[in-house]
Amino acid sequence: MRQRKMSVIEVLVLAVLAVGIGLWAAPQAVQAQGKDIKELIIAIGVDADTLNPQEQTTTLIQNMCDLIYDNFFYQDPQGKLHPRLATKYDVSADGLTYTLHLRKGVKFSDGTDFNAAAVKLTFDRALDPKLRVPLRFAIGMVKECVKIDDHTVALKLNYPFAPLAPTLSISLPSTISPAAIQKYGEEIRQNPVGAGPYILKEWVKGDRLVFVRNEKYYGEKPTVAQITWKIVPEAATREAMLRSGQVHMCYKPLPSNVAALKADPNLTVEMPLGTRTIFMGLNCQKGITVDKKIRQAFNYAVDKKAICKKILFDTADPMDGPVSPVVFGYFKMDQQYDYNPEKAKQLLKEANFDFSKTVAMRTPQGRYLFDQQVTEAVQAYLQAIGVKTELRTYDWPTYVAGLLKPLNESELEVFLLGWGPLILDADMGLYGQFTCEVNPPKGLGSAFYCNPEYDSIMKASREEQDPQKRLAILKKASVKVWDDCPWLWLHVEKFVIAYSSKIKGMVVTPTEKFFPQYISMN
Repeated sequence: MRQRKMSVIEVLVLAVLAVGIGLWAAPQAVQAQGKDIKELIIAIGVDADTLNPQEQTTTLIQNMCDLIYDNFFYQDPQGKLHPRLATKYDVSADGLTYTLHLRKGVKFSDGTDFNAAAVKLTFDRALDPKLRVPLRFAIGMVKECVKIDDHTVALKLNYPFAPLAPTLSISLPSTISPAAIQKYGEEIRQNPVGAGPYILKEWVKGDRLVFVRNEKYYGEKPTVAQITWKIVPEAATREAMLRSGQVHMCYKPLPSNVAALKADPNLTVEMPLGTRTIFMGLNCQKGITVDKKIRQAFNYAVDKKAICKKILFDTADPMDGPVSPVVFGYFKMDQQYDYNPEKAKQLLKEANFDFSKTVAMRTPQGRYLFDQQVTEAVQAYLQAIGVKTELRTYDWPTYVAGLLKPLNESELEVFLLGWGPLILDADMGLYGQFTCEVNPPKGLGSAFYCNPEYDSIMKASREEQDPQKRLAILKKASVKVWDDCPWLWLHVEKFVIAYSSKIKGMVVTPTEKFFPQYISMN
């Protein structure tokens, strides 16, 4: 097959991958040395709903899946790809075939072989419309996965897709043991079997998940023998447990306490600006928010800068475009929805807004930084311009179930949510939330935004292979959706985690993941 001429970026990526052929690259440049760490205890705010990588909706749980299943590639904090279960990839001249060369000699934790047949089965399942795959849009351009030989598969695409290689670094296509699928069926979600560095040992719902080291793992032996994910919904309690030494790490502490945590010499705080945008979804097909002027009015009614400063204590930056500044394809919009309650009132008047109606607001608790407090602030701003509201708060699994309901069953009108692209590319944000394809129950675009003009723009961006031309198309898409306001644009979170200063070598990424398997501890 004739190979097309590679771009400079692809040449560099392939060079990185070629260096790693036959070798395993740890997430960090230098692997930790020293004696094993018997147990690492991490306090988290939410329980897992499923450990099936194809069913994922939550970055934290995808982080867990990465440790159980491993990925084809690893994307480091700088966006570079490193080989894992795939040692390299080739791209056909027309961009419609990606050939993956799989690592040889790899076993799943149940002792069965990781091979092309297993990869094909997982892709077949991920592409099966009868199965629930909320993030299917990310690989929706894949027509089929073809087995070439025991260690080679070809991904046949419906159309060229520029960021396919980094997409293969996320949890969605992670390979599940075929033997486990046969044994457990759809209950694989509670009985995960992968080829990653850890195995699920115990799962006590609402209390803890316990991972132990996979002794069959193909790569460097993890320094941490056991990871215990302790479920502690209250952030203040997680922090207290960290300070007292009951846990080694606190996931997303209270924003109001970050300064104090940073001042504690016994603790390390990481808070890189992430890919996660926090927003109030505004239902575009049901309820009062169908009117664009009302959606724009709600945006002008809320002081996002004040929320970031006074509620989130600078652990977030106000959104000035529909995606995070850290991703390829970000643009700061010329039009900004600066706090202007008088303009908000004028737009409501133009829309003939019925002030006798009560707007249904929804929020999770403990999933995002001060999520309930942020929603309550938005509620106060809306009430200040005369909008009646009724707010309900839910635990995360219940909230997710509500997000996945189809339009005719959905209660969503104005609701808090976060969206964190898993690769450093705007496609996962602009396509993954705003195209017709991702409306529930097929996807997670819970604002039910559906605009054929926008979809055609995003289709063109996916097919364009030239980076500069692609940037121009992504900007066009950003301008369109920013004006239409399917979201009340709030802020971009910083990914805040705190842990014992004895821990060295923790890898933290802008995609809101962390990798503790090769840490050392003094």
